[in-house]
Amino acid sequence: MEEKIKVNSLKAWFLGIRPTSLGASLMTVLLGTGLAHGFNSDLFSWPIAIMCWLFAWCMHIAANLINDVVDYNRGLDKSDPERIDRIYANGLLTKKVAYATISICLALGCLIGLGILYLVWDHLLWSGWEIVLMGLVVILCTFLYSTTFAYHGLGDLAVLLCFGLIPVCGTFYVLTYTVTWDAIWASVVAGCSIDTLLIVNNYRDRDEDYEAGKYTSVGILGEPFGRYFYLIAGLICVTMVVLLYLDGAISWIGLLYSAVPYLILHIGSWVKLNRIREGNALNIIYYESPRNFTLLGLLLTIALW
Repeated sequence: MEEKIKVNSLKAWFLGIRPTSLGASLMTVLLGTGLAHGFNSDLFSWPIAIMCWLFAWCMHIAANLINDVVDYNRGLDKSDPERIDRIYANGLLTKKVAYATISICLALGCLIGLGILYLVWDHLLWSGWEIVLMGLVVILCTFLYSTTFAYHGLGDLAVLLCFGLIPVCGTFYVLTYTVTWDAIWASVVAGCSIDTLLIVNNYRDRDEDYEAGKYTSVGILGEPFGRYFYLIAGLICVTMVVLLYLDGAISWIGLLYSAVPYLILHIGSWVKLNRIREGNALNIIYYESPRNFTLLGLLLTIALW
């Protein structure tokens, strides 16, 4: 890896922000916008929807780099040429560049959040303070995930909150000025499907994490739990899509073309996980999981729209 990628090159930076994971934050906004458009197309605003997406990406990139820096500083991530996701640990992204990217992303995210607040201020139920609170929680979790939550078995809960409830319901709220049960169901779809990426990451690194003092849910509850947790997270997603159908948010055709392909892909990834079980060979499931939940997000957004 070190012979092919130059230190602080654009390629190193691009790999360092983990582009394959960014479909997660895009999915959350897509679901919120799709649901909002289906709920009330007259209130729908493209500028606000795009700003929500940009805010989500800024915070996600910052969180990815913070996680890499913290794990390396704690001695958890070590140089491994076979692990392309360890650009910082492999010395291909310097501290200066990583910190600059984090600072710029956080600053841009805050500016975009203030822009959203300005555009919707007069329509909100609690004078905009609810948006401020959600933004503060996201910024706080961006730091606390890597420094606290991920090391004490709370990573999955943080993902459900910051890649589910807040972005999906938040996007829906600034576009419709209300929150419905359908927004809750959609947020669980996003949170649980995106959590499959964290689950397989923690499953792959379970022994290394536990020895280094990082106590993830998989490390605490064991290898069998990790395998079935991955399966159950996907089944919960499909259940929530069924609830969206029962509530009338999507048609039965939308239910079929969104839930069925995801279910097939998810179970296929789970079968591979059961066969491989350990080592860097699990990277294939690590890269399949974003494919699975991004496809689900796109298809479900179309159904909701």
